[in-house]
Amino acid sequence: MHKHITIKDFPCGSGKTTSMIKGFNKESKYLVILPLLTEVDRVIKESINVVFVQPSIDDNRLGLKSESLKELLLTGQNIATTHKLYEQLVPMVELGLLDDYHIIIDEVPDVVKTVNSKSKTSIKEFYINTGFICIDESTGCVLPTKKWELNRKEVADTLSPNILTYAETGCLYLLGDQLFVWAMPSKLLLAGKSVTILTFKASGSILLSYLNKLNIYPNIIKNEINEEKFRKKAKELITIKEIPSISKLSLTYTSQIEGLNKISYYSKIFNALKNLRCRELKSIPLENILITCLKAGWFKNNNSKNKLSGNFSRKSKIFNANWVSNTTRGTNNYSHCSHLIYLYDQHINPLVGRWINDCSKQFNDRYALTELIQWVWRSRVRKGEPITLYLPSSRMRGIFMDWID
Repeated sequence: MHKHITIKDFPCGSGKTTSMIKGFNKESKYLVILPLLTEVDRVIKESINVVFVQPSIDDNRLGLKSESLKELLLTGQNIATTHKLYEQLVPMVELGLLDDYHIIIDEVPDVVKTVNSKSKTSIKEFYINTGFICIDESTGCVLPTKKWELNRKEVADTLSPNILTYAETGCLYLLGDQLFVWAMPSKLLLAGKSVTILTFKASGSILLSYLNKLNIYPNIIKNEINEEKFRKKAKELITIKEIPSISKLSLTYTSQIEGLNKISYYSKIFNALKNLRCRELKSIPLENILITCLKAGWFKNNNSKNKLSGNFSRKSKIFNANWVSNTTRGTNNYSHCSHLIYLYDQHINPLVGRWINDCSKQFNDRYALTELIQWVWRSRVRKGEPITLYLPSSRMRGIFMDWID
C-alpha cells in the first residue's frame, strides 16, 4: 500500500467536499483541484480557517493561467483551481514547487486522456515515414523530432498541433497504431506531501487501474455500512424505466457517431424522445429534465464538417432540456432535475483497457456503473428526493439494477 496517495471512496452527496473544507488547518499548505469553477468559488467562500486564492482568470488561455498558478506556488499561497490546470503542474513538480503542499483532488482526474484518433495509414504516411515523430517500440511513447519542432508552423495545416503539444510532455502514447493518448506521469501523482482523492466507486475508475499499472497501490478508505445505506436509499428514490422503441438500438459512442449519418437511426431517437415528451413527460417542465447523448448528435454545429450534427434533438421537442456530458460529475447545478434520460451504453475504449492491463468484462461493467452513478447523482436524488431514470440501453439498465438490488 502506497501511503502517499489516499482515496476516500464515499457515496455521492455524503458531504465529502464539506468535510474537506472543514478539515483545512492554518499549519498546512493546500492545493485543491476541483471539477468546476463553481466549486472553486465554493472552497474560497466557505473556507474559514484557511485563505484560498485561484489562478488569474483574466484570460482563459491555459498558458497564462499556468503562469499565474506558478506565481501563487512560488509565494506559498493556498490554491483552489480546476482539473483543467492539473496536468499543467508537471514542470512545477520538477522545480519542487509542490513539495510543501497537501494536494486534494475532488473527483478522479483524467489520468489517461484521448488526444486524437487517426487512421493507421495517416499516422504511418504523414507522421512516421516523414520523420516527424519517433515511437518507442517497447512502450509506445511518442516523441516529436527536431524536424517537427523546427517546422511546426509550416505543417500546422496538416499535422495536429495538439498532438505536438502533448508529445512534447513526453507522456503521449500511440495505442493500436491509431489512437494517441496522454497519460499522467507518476511524478505528478506522487507530488507534494500527500495526495488525497475524493470519489465514489473507485474500483470502476481508470485511475485505480492506471495506478496498479504503475505499481502504485493507494490507501483506500471506505465505509461499507454507509455505502449500503446509500444503495438502499437509491432503491427507494429511483424509478427505472425503459424506452421500448429504442431498447434494441445500440447507444455506444461509436454507434452514435455512425448513427448521425443514418436516417433510420437518428429518426428512431428523436421520435422516441418526442413520444416521451408528448406522453409521460408532458407535464414536466423542460428545466427539470436532464439528458445525455453524443454532443454532436444533440447540438447543431454550423462550423462542423458533419452537416448532420444536431439530428438526435431537432424534432424531439425537448431540445431546451438540460443536456450534459455523460461523464459529468462534481456539480450541483442540476440538483433540481427530476427526470433523467441516459442515452448511452458506456464502455471504456478497448485500446485504453488493454493498455492499463484491465480489459475484462467485469472492469468494463464497473466502469460503466461508476460513470452512470456519478451522472445520476447530479440530479435531485442527491438531496433525497425521488427521480425517474430512463435507461433505454438494456446493458446499462441491467448493470444499474444489479447494483441497486
